Amino acid sequence: MSIRKLQNHVFLALLLVVPCLPSHAGVEDGAKAIQKGQFEKAFSEWQPLAEKGEPAAQAAIAVMYHAGQGVPQDYKKAFQWYRRAAENGNAASQANLGVMYAKGVGVERDLVQAYVWFDLAAMNDDPRHGRSRDRLAKRLSSEQLAQAKRLSREYAAKYVTPFRKAAP
Repeated sequence: MSIRKLQNHVFLALLLVVPCLPSHAGVEDGAKAIQKGQFEKAFSEWQPLAEKGEPAAQAAIAVMYHAGQGVPQDYKKAFQWYRRAAENGNAASQANLGVMYAKGVGVERDLVQAYVWFDLAAMNDDPRHGRSRDRLAKRLSSEQLAQAKRLSREYAAKYVTPFRKAAP
């Protein structure tokens, strides 16, 4: 993939993340900066929010590290930020962890963990990630699949259930 295409993909990914951010000055300034292609400015607006635990800002920072937009590309930092956002219930980051574990990018390849994070993203009202989980299940031994399902239940209690919105 060319650099230009990668930049376009990152730009689109960030535009999808931006509307999920809570509305206040730092978030809006970061969103405006992204729309203008000012990645460094967006990063400086979102980093304090991410440090304070805002999952969508954490996800945006992770995407920036993953693609090297506004910051040097760093898969390990991307993984760390995706993990923080995923643990705060961010479904997109849960799926991105699945991808990183499946490919061994920024972290040691671990198909059990990849299954778990895809499963959590699917549980988190994003069922398309169930297909990725199901493809991985075919590559796991019965012992690995049992371990993945057990971990998924444990993680869901911490990283999905607490963040579900109560029905009106």
